[in-house]
Amino acid sequence: MNDVNKKLNKVDVLFVGAGPASLAGAIKLKQILKEKGENSAVVVIEKAGKPGHHNLSGAVFEAGILDELLPGWRERKEDFVTRMLANKVEKDETILLSSKNNSLRIPNRLLPSYLHNKGNYIISLSEMVVWLTDIARSLGVEIYHGFAAKSVVVENGVVKGVKLDDKGLDKEGKPQSNFLPGETIEAAVTVFGEGSLGKRTDDLIKQFGLNKGKNPQVYSVGVKEIIRLPEKNNFGPNRVVHTLGFPVPSDVFGGSGIFSFGPNHAAVSLILGLDWRYSDLNPQLELQLFKTHRIVKQMLEGGQVVAYGARTIPEGGYYSLPELVVNGAVIIGDAAGTTNVRKLKGIHYAMKSGMEAAEAIAVAIESMDFSRQTLGLYEQRLMASFVGQDLRAARNYRQIFSKAGRLGFFLGAPLSMAQGLFPKLGTRPDHEGMRRVKLNRPDAGLMDRATAVNLSGTSHRENEPSHITFKEDTNDHGCFDKFGVHPCQFFCPAHVYKFENDELILSPSNCVHCQTCRVKCPRQVIQWEVPEGGDGPKYKVM
Repeated sequence: MNDVNKKLNKVDVLFVGAGPASLAGAIKLKQILKEKGENSAVVVIEKAGKPGHHNLSGAVFEAGILDELLPGWRERKEDFVTRMLANKVEKDETILLSSKNNSLRIPNRLLPSYLHNKGNYIISLSEMVVWLTDIARSLGVEIYHGFAAKSVVVENGVVKGVKLDDKGLDKEGKPQSNFLPGETIEAAVTVFGEGSLGKRTDDLIKQFGLNKGKNPQVYSVGVKEIIRLPEKNNFGPNRVVHTLGFPVPSDVFGGSGIFSFGPNHAAVSLILGLDWRYSDLNPQLELQLFKTHRIVKQMLEGGQVVAYGARTIPEGGYYSLPELVVNGAVIIGDAAGTTNVRKLKGIHYAMKSGMEAAEAIAVAIESMDFSRQTLGLYEQRLMASFVGQDLRAARNYRQIFSKAGRLGFFLGAPLSMAQGLFPKLGTRPDHEGMRRVKLNRPDAGLMDRATAVNLSGTSHRENEPSHITFKEDTNDHGCFDKFGVHPCQFFCPAHVYKFENDELILSPSNCVHCQTCRVKCPRQVIQWEVPEGGDGPKYKVM
């Protein structure tokens, strides 16, 4: 590792995070530089141990962005391309689950065009990231896994790079015999593409006041399973089913989806707005309840869960976008909040943001000017592209549902059709939504969280410092007195927080890095930090 650190000490362009936004940006930048005969060092660092291990999405993908980034990609012979082309959506359905046993299919002609998925592709984001990683490396991009950024280096108002994490600390934070200090990577431009709730992005935004005058970002949490189906199954290939209603309470923003994943697998997911008021809402249990619906049970009959994961999704949209450029740095993808919740899409928006950042960085390299003014070309191009146009068109969409309150879906759905006619609507941080109200859900009799976490492949070195700490005593019963339960025991999709006799039993080794706790803790006492590089989930088909 020391040799790698020495090689990384100084680079031209550093991408933090190896998701679709950073990889698309790095690929695009290398393409531009090669055309100009430039050989600038473009480097990507990623906290996951291997490509794709920390990447999870729905995912129904709009592939037009690949035509722009990789013309002729359909003729490529890689396995990922073959699988993707075979998973083109041919059957697109939306179903209202009015109760546990009743359902109503909504004709596509009654749905707005932005909710249509026929012609899109069902993909594994984890697998796409592996594919893009190989392409980036073939162009000369250097990509290093197992490297977590621990702080942003700023000098005289200019971002100079990042400091990496120390490795080989014990639980008390003391160096062990294998200790390796985290070195600093200097870069002319640092690109923050960490994904949703990126910690270093959050530091950057706070330090430079980039969210001044903006709506607070709001989030959903998505929980997902991959289910292996019998050879002869009821779901079939090339099919996308989105559902509304059961089990999601009408005042919680969210819905479910089932997507065919090849002929014998299906991806099943549930997305819930984190501004929910229920103190005992358990997202993983809600997913299990969804699978008990009569029509869902029929679709998945004979299936076996083979993978599980969770992640947060930024949903504030246009009015929650921070300023995206400072001297020496830009923010891209979900770290910036480019997801379009109205379309239920984020991947191609993230990729486009990385590509527009690359265009601006190429100009900066040519002029050797990495100021906010020059890099600001990125923000201009992004807002002029379909990303900015679509986000502006959906600018009040998520806020409408929050404003609908107890009427939730029933008022929010019709008002969302006219959301663009409203003036700017505000948002509140998600944790402020919690109330002393319970769902009192029964056990679904399916998979519990402990079993689900095992299927995420998550692991953390047992003798390292906990990446989850608290601002104050966790056993002062502040939450219990106010809400009648310990909400973190329920809202964490990985069962990191458990209580026995009102005493907290913390299991950071269970963590799948969704960071729901950062957003939903009603007292905001949970402090989540990036753990040692290489730790966390090991998604392969998510």
